[in-house]
Amino acid sequence: MLRIGITGLIGSGKSAVGRFLCQMGCPVLDADCLVHELYAYNSEVRLAIANRFGSEFLTPQGVDRIKMRSLIFNNTQARLDLEKILYPVLEKEQNRLLEEWAESSSFFPIAFVEAALLYKLPHFVKSLSAVWIVSAPDEVRLERLIARGLSKEDALARIALQKDVPLPQHEQIVYLSNEGSLVKLLQEVKKKLSFYQE
Repeated sequence: MLRIGITGLIGSGKSAVGRFLCQMGCPVLDADCLVHELYAYNSEVRLAIANRFGSEFLTPQGVDRIKMRSLIFNNTQARLDLEKILYPVLEKEQNRLLEEWAESSSFFPIAFVEAALLYKLPHFVKSLSAVWIVSAPDEVRLERLIARGLSKEDALARIALQKDVPLPQHEQIVYLSNEGSLVKLLQEVKKKLSFYQE
């Protein structure tokens, strides 16, 4: 089974690409959703967070997102410590789920993994057949974030936070431009997908 990563900066449209692929019957593993499941149910992750940050950062549903977001946005060491706790477990769980899909009697020949910070998982990236990078101009991304309900200041802060994010290192990088409408993006996704189905 081919494994393809989907990534892109905030507001680029990577989640829209993931939704289109799901609608076309492709299995898509959403790393962000998996992270929230780990926060809620993985005892190793929860214990490590409590030990490092304090039990007040945990809730029965996962973590206190407002408190944790405020901390890691303003404290680089805290962010690095959280990543050190989370990413090894995330990579292990992603591999486990993908292997289960591959062993399924009804598996699809391609599985996709949607992840905002794919470059943070270099060992996992090496296991991928290709990486799709969704891109859009800064002004378009800003408009999309504001349309989601973020203030202009918050949207600009989040964009600025990712301004130095490197690309994942992989031999097969595929770019999808998402400057225009969702119809054009869907056409682009179908075109890219057809390459693997020939």
